[in-house]
Amino acid sequence: MAWEVDKETLVAIMEGSDEGSRVQYEQLGGVEGLADKLKTDIRDGLLAEEESEGYRSRIFQYGDNQYPEAPTKSWLELFWEACQDTTIIILCIAALVSLALGIFVPEEGADWIEGAAILIAVLLVTVVTATNEYQQEQQFQELNKVKENRIVKVIRGGKQREVSIHDIYVGDICVVDCGDQIPADGIVVFADDLTVDQSVMTGETDSLEKSVDGDWKLMSGCQADAGMGRMMIIATGEQSQWGKTLMNLNQPRMETPLQQSLGDMAQMIGLGGMFVAVAVFIVLMVYWSIDIYKAPEWEWESLREIVDFFIISVTIIVVAIPEGLPLAVTISLAYSMKQMVRDQNLVRKMAACETMGGATDICSDKTGTLTENKMTLEMGWIAGEEFTSVPPSLSVDNGVVHLVHEGIAINSAPSTRVEMHEDRPPTFVGNKTECALLVFSVHCGFDYEEIRKNTEVAKIYAFSSARKKMSAVLPTASGFRMYCKGAPEIVLRDCISVMKGDGSEVPLTEGMRTQLLEYQESLATKGLRTLCLCVRHMDEFNPAVEVDPPETDLTVLAIVGIRDPIRKEVPEAVEKCQNAGLFVRMVTGDNINTAKKIAEEAGILTPGGLAMEGPEFAKLTDEQIDALLPRLQVLARSLPLDKLTLVQRLMANKHVVGVTGDGTNDAPALKQADVGLAMGIAGTDVAKEASDIIILDDNFNSIVFSVLWGRCIFDNIRKFLQFQLTVNFSALLVAFIGAMAQKGSPLKAIQLLWVNLIMDTMAALALGTERPHPDLLDRPPININKAWLLSNVMIKNIIGQGIYQVIILCFILFAGPLVWYVEDESDYHYTLIFNAFVFAQIFNEINSRKCNGELNVFDKFFTNKIFGVVIVVTVILQVVIVEFGGAAFHTAGLTWDQWIATILIGAGSLPLGLIIRVVPVPRMDAWGFGDIEQKLRSERKLNRLRAKHGHPPIAPSNFAMDNKANKHEPEDEYNGYNEGY
Repeated sequence: MAWEVDKETLVAIMEGSDEGSRVQYEQLGGVEGLADKLKTDIRDGLLAEEESEGYRSRIFQYGDNQYPEAPTKSWLELFWEACQDTTIIILCIAALVSLALGIFVPEEGADWIEGAAILIAVLLVTVVTATNEYQQEQQFQELNKVKENRIVKVIRGGKQREVSIHDIYVGDICVVDCGDQIPADGIVVFADDLTVDQSVMTGETDSLEKSVDGDWKLMSGCQADAGMGRMMIIATGEQSQWGKTLMNLNQPRMETPLQQSLGDMAQMIGLGGMFVAVAVFIVLMVYWSIDIYKAPEWEWESLREIVDFFIISVTIIVVAIPEGLPLAVTISLAYSMKQMVRDQNLVRKMAACETMGGATDICSDKTGTLTENKMTLEMGWIAGEEFTSVPPSLSVDNGVVHLVHEGIAINSAPSTRVEMHEDRPPTFVGNKTECALLVFSVHCGFDYEEIRKNTEVAKIYAFSSARKKMSAVLPTASGFRMYCKGAPEIVLRDCISVMKGDGSEVPLTEGMRTQLLEYQESLATKGLRTLCLCVRHMDEFNPAVEVDPPETDLTVLAIVGIRDPIRKEVPEAVEKCQNAGLFVRMVTGDNINTAKKIAEEAGILTPGGLAMEGPEFAKLTDEQIDALLPRLQVLARSLPLDKLTLVQRLMANKHVVGVTGDGTNDAPALKQADVGLAMGIAGTDVAKEASDIIILDDNFNSIVFSVLWGRCIFDNIRKFLQFQLTVNFSALLVAFIGAMAQKGSPLKAIQLLWVNLIMDTMAALALGTERPHPDLLDRPPININKAWLLSNVMIKNIIGQGIYQVIILCFILFAGPLVWYVEDESDYHYTLIFNAFVFAQIFNEINSRKCNGELNVFDKFFTNKIFGVVIVVTVILQVVIVEFGGAAFHTAGLTWDQWIATILIGAGSLPLGLIIRVVPVPRMDAWGFGDIEQKLRSERKLNRLRAKHGHPPIAPSNFAMDNKANKHEPEDEYNGYNEGY
């Protein structure tokens, strides 16, 4: 296929000055000429014949719409970074010195082996670290690909369809609606009040109006914030302006608050380890100096002992620095984000995973989130006659019926359409409310597509959340006709007459207006979304002059009720949120009666709860709003500004707020909230860009999963922290005691490196990938940004297990030779210590699966396959090291009874852990864990069991009652749970 214009020329049109681009554009023949050269049609789009060959020729000539990926570090780069760690470098130098002394100043045996073994162990640690980081980078890259993929509306072969943004090509005709992101560079072929925010590309703060004859360039990455239009793509992928911008960007992934907190904690722990290491080195040097002073003569081999002391001290620092803490967060976040996609949560900002776990409030939309967004027109009123079935049987003049259905077809977004099927419900494309009206027209025997094709539209005034209505104007033989639809209580204010069944119009009296409003209220109380359809005949209309819609002097045609059933899973999901301490509010633009009905069905509106309308809410002062917050459960007929105000007041009162949104005007509230949740199906590109998490299925139940995963991430980090600090506590204390007792460090440098590998990388992998447990929703929320990572329960576990490990190691250190009849300070002796210590960590890793006082650490044990694999691999490697490590690991093979004894000593961590967990400690922790949490959790579990067996529930605690009633007014002693309520 021969092409008449090359991609360089097309790129030059986009990059040139306005005047220069216009000259080039006109030289190519303008819109029609360029479309002809690109072998496309501005109305019908690309030819259907090209699709059969996969648009290969077009892709070969102009490229596809794949954007360049942000450059990432290779495995070798990550390995090199790991090797540059200061402690690793020092340890390598010391190991090289030890290796040199072993070669050039040998004692009996192969003393060079220890230095070589340390070097190999360091190499292994750095390889594992680099591999883990590389795998996490790859996972984040995969998630980014999913995040960047979105649906674009194109016209091909005369039909509108939805395709991936990566599957649009030069010459495609794309439909641009309000809220869409421009998918590639192009030119305007049709525009109706289309304005675009280009600040992301040009820095201009004001939106620019686009038209065929005016500013006709559309740059990829920009947002359409008003109107609608169509564009012809002329540059894609790396050739587009957005693609070229991405090629120059290399934004590093920002650390989350939890990663920052753990990084700070790692530094503090590292300083403590450095202090112990220095103390051990000084003590060993003092004893060495005394021995040298008493020695009859100097021996150069004594220098080896200094090197050994130094290696042990540096190794203590390596073990003490918990570099596994940030790694655990990264692993947990990467794993959780991948799993959350399966639960219909696409995380755009990592910090949102953590924050959602601490959410105290959720402000949810109604349509599509709480309801199925499967609209069906069920009943209504047309020209004085009611109907309760579709198609309706009415004695209304055909001319009146034609007006109703012409208005439905014309006064809707051109991109909205329905695909009718004989064996299944119709497929909706576009606004679901408009689709319900179109289905109604089809059932009544009207072809809305034919009406659109044969009707010229002079002007469309798109729906506005401020106006609560939409209008379209078309020319007629006698002038112009305007169709208007919108909220009945709003539209009826502008009506002056009513259409009768015979086609005549009668004045709209106040009594008739009241009757129509009462009828609308009766539909709303049934949970139906109501719309009023009107018409106006005008002698004159100038689209260029009539900037504001002439929505006055209207004639009422019809009032209809549209059913949007509540999702079956929503009441249970709302109850879960309330049990989890979250206050669920509905914020909707619907009629207050419709909103109240749906809110009651969902369990959001409870006895004593407050439902109010947006206009009334907007008149309140901040102080008045704050006073209503504990009871405000439904905000109906609200504007996006009302939602933003609600979010701001909640956050001002120290609530952690998650808010849902789907419209362009929801973007401020989505950005303002702690977590913005955009709808993946109904949401505009603007809303998605402003959000932190995209709910892929628009389902409220998926929001519950985001809360569950957020709490799971925090718990997994706490589990790993509990495990790691126990190892640090016991290893450092034993090393110090050994040095003070003139026995050196009972754990050798190479052994400590193995322990470091167990507790950093392998434990992070095991504990960071625990799946969420439903019980996480039986406790109040945690403010992660203010939470102290260590609770009293965790400190109790760390100290209890740490003391036990120190006692058993000291017992083997001092009494082991007598018990097992081995030589004191021999490899056999130290192998017993090493083996007992490692198995104590393995069994304590099982203990660490629970960090909030739960008794059963084996609950859901087999659901985490990674945990089981890590435990098995650790045990196998430990057996290999003990039995075959020899001189490299300073180990000697153990007998069966020694194996059993050391394993049982290590296994003592399990029964001890149970004893420790039942020991009470003060649990009024500032971050939301405590006796009250346990009480609530126990009450809820008991009530679920009682309900299962048909028994009445027990009386809940005051805090639980406040939670259930959505009052959130805890006593002072409970302030840690929901600060600010």
